[in-house]
Amino acid sequence: MSYVKYLADSLGTSENGLKLLITVYSGYLMALIHRQFPYKKYVSLQYLLFTISSLLFLYWSYGWGLLHSATCIIVQWLFFQIFRGSTVCVIISFIFQLGYLVGGYIILDSKTDYEVSWSMPHCILTLRLIGLAYDVYDGHRNEEKLWGDQKERAIKDLPSLLEMFGFSYFYGGYIVGPQFPLQRFRAMINGELTDVPGSKPNSIIPGFRRGISGTLMLGIQTYLSLTFNPPFYTTTQFQTSSFLYKIGYAAVTGHVTLLQYISIWMINEGACILCGLGYHEDKKTNTVRWDAVRNVTLHKFLLACSFQDIIDSFNINTNGWVLRYVFKRLRFVGIRAVSQGAALSFLAIWHGIHSGYFTCFIYEFLTMSVEKPLIALLHESALVNRLRSSSVLFWVPKAVGFVYLHTLLGYCLIDFSLLKSHRYLPVYMSIYFYGHVFYMTFWILLKIHNATMKPKGKSE
Repeated sequence: MSYVKYLADSLGTSENGLKLLITVYSGYLMALIHRQFPYKKYVSLQYLLFTISSLLFLYWSYGWGLLHSATCIIVQWLFFQIFRGSTVCVIISFIFQLGYLVGGYIILDSKTDYEVSWSMPHCILTLRLIGLAYDVYDGHRNEEKLWGDQKERAIKDLPSLLEMFGFSYFYGGYIVGPQFPLQRFRAMINGELTDVPGSKPNSIIPGFRRGISGTLMLGIQTYLSLTFNPPFYTTTQFQTSSFLYKIGYAAVTGHVTLLQYISIWMINEGACILCGLGYHEDKKTNTVRWDAVRNVTLHKFLLACSFQDIIDSFNINTNGWVLRYVFKRLRFVGIRAVSQGAALSFLAIWHGIHSGYFTCFIYEFLTMSVEKPLIALLHESALVNRLRSSSVLFWVPKAVGFVYLHTLLGYCLIDFSLLKSHRYLPVYMSIYFYGHVFYMTFWILLKIHNATMKPKGKSE
């Protein structure tokens, strides 16, 4: 038995899960080594450092599963050589990279439960390569037709194979994200992302502070997960519990589940801050922050009062990627619901092929379709405005929103956590689909409200 296996058994976790955590923490060692490279020099050597170190960790964790990522990188480089920055290149890149990932999910679906495998870092790579294809495409378009940050991300040249390996296997982004464009990566390599021009960034304290915060969060999450964990949903004890107990348990379990992702992202982000990738200069205030690749805003997540707050504060990089490369790219359709549906469908299939992913994102579509107009109506309410302006009761609207969100957030993650319909449907039936009923009821009421508020046509 290996030391890692022995330690994993002692901690009550899987060997692959522990290897993942060790790999994330290794980013700090790699960042400290990387900081020793003189800026603007030895660029190829930096790429080799990223590539070789990450391939060694991938082999340690997934064996020859690392060939999947190497294959997709090489194929993407060939696409650039053959199709350059054309529309065809974007289309074929999108189809191949997403198709390869889905094919991997299908092959791995023989396993009963979710397990850490080569497909996990590969889903990060899939977004990185598709995004790169779009950026190269934008770099070969007429600059006058570009909008927003397309101009900042556009790649006018074709990246070399070595650069693509370095970009894809960067120690701070290949295992759990975050997503960042090649232009930012190049700026980091060239020593431009620093608060001290010409010198290394003063980011050691911010980096380790973020890592320590993530570690503390992981400890809290691990402790809470001993009591609040999705597998308990399928037990007889849960099924026979009272309705209120089930609601409360689901509410807490959902948050504990998300804290697992948050803690890993925070730990990984610390390594990105150390090397300067997290550098962010506020031009208006001339202040420097280290949140450029932040994937979660913890205080906003913990104090969220709506699902929109969760979207804005959780998995920020992935949500931004989908907004940029899926939602906004469908502007030509002219129908917001189509763009939103396509974005959520992409997110579902990107996560995996289990039905729980799709039902979860369908529910999110229903949630946002109701929440936005409902909140808009509440903001117009005289009662709500009186409460918000009151010096004594100003907290009531936020408290109601807090209870609303924290009651329903865990509910909507039941299928996301259990994945298979024969596992999550009995759970939803035991709690009478209260979340779905809640939003369907308000959806109908909003339709009735909108119909009654429409001005009547003139009589003939």
